Amino acid sequence: MMAKAKWYYNVWFVLLMLFVVVGPFGLPLVWKNPHFSRRVKVILTLVMIAYTIALIDLTIRAVRAVLQEVDAFNASLRF
Repeated sequence: MMAKAKWYYNVWFVLLMLFVVVGPFGLPLVWKNPHFSRRVKVILTLVMIAYTIALIDLTIRAVRAVLQEVDAFNASLRF
């Protein structure tokens, strides 16, 4: 008989932690989870890597846009 899995191995909890709350720091939850096959673990890891790269790129673009607006605002204040 298989013992009942811990609450933190619930599939939806793991996916929520992975993609909304802790990002790549949630990968240990994926790899320790007995509900996921090795193939699913690899796929989730690759998706998390792509997701993290996309978020980093988006953050860099946002910071650059804000800095350009600040520079434009500062330039408009000069007399």
